[in-house]
Amino acid sequence: MTTEAGGVLDEFGRERRALGLSMAYGMVLAAIGIAIGVITGSQIILFDGFYTFLGIGLSWMAIRVSILVASGPTSRYPFGREALVPLIIGVEAVALLATCAYATFNAVLSIIHGGDTLASGWGVGYAVVSLIVPTGVWWWLRRFASDSELVRAEATQWLTGGVLGSAMIIAYIAAHLLIGTSAARVAHYLDPSLVILACLVFVAPPLRMIHTTFIELVEGSPDIDLRGPANDAVNEVVAQFGLGDRHLRMTKIGRKFYVELEFIVSPSWTAYQSDQVRNALFAKLDQLPHDIWLTVEFTAQRSTWA
Repeated sequence: MTTEAGGVLDEFGRERRALGLSMAYGMVLAAIGIAIGVITGSQIILFDGFYTFLGIGLSWMAIRVSILVASGPTSRYPFGREALVPLIIGVEAVALLATCAYATFNAVLSIIHGGDTLASGWGVGYAVVSLIVPTGVWWWLRRFASDSELVRAEATQWLTGGVLGSAMIIAYIAAHLLIGTSAARVAHYLDPSLVILACLVFVAPPLRMIHTTFIELVEGSPDIDLRGPANDAVNEVVAQFGLGDRHLRMTKIGRKFYVELEFIVSPSWTAYQSDQVRNALFAKLDQLPHDIWLTVEFTAQRSTWA
């Protein structure tokens, strides 16, 4: 028997509002970044602008996925469309990695050809904005990140943007200090070098996102922070009803947490006792911040357990 604790629609509404606000801020920051990057000729500002612009498209895709998931199970998709959540997160990660690879290639070519002049004036102003705005949006999105993997991925992008903004400020300060010294030529390599450094820093979050996507789509065992509490809940119910042999399997896809249990019971076991165990298990597992899909089977004969 499978039981679902359906997600509250308000949660999807808050998720979409958070993604929509992120998208709005991204549009403004991307437009400013691309414009200033073209005016000043700064690769790092252009990279930041295009990185943010890419995030707008990904935010729109995330909103569409949120709407589809919120529609729930249908005759065509009886288990819902939660698999779209890890799928879109994986697409975001691949797109971010591709952007970093392209920017790194251009930065290496720039270094080979003698580097660039680090932007000043408008560039410094943009660096300050690109530190304050992404950090502020990330801080705001954190309130929703624990309930939504889509928002968590979005928050990761903004945090990365804030880190890049702080790196730009440091580079501009360093370039200013180098001007008029014997090492002034080094300033020409700061901009492309900063792009490469930023890309190296940016690689880690997308790789983690891809790993998570792979585990979920192949229905792997969830992380210990979810698996541990679920095991504890099952153990409490097992002790409460004095059950013996059991086989437990679990996986997570998006918000859905699938738990499958099989118990070996005596031939005298009743349907009423099965209902008690099932209800107790669901009450325990329902405290976890996921939609629980629970399957519990009782048998008097040991089957072949995978």
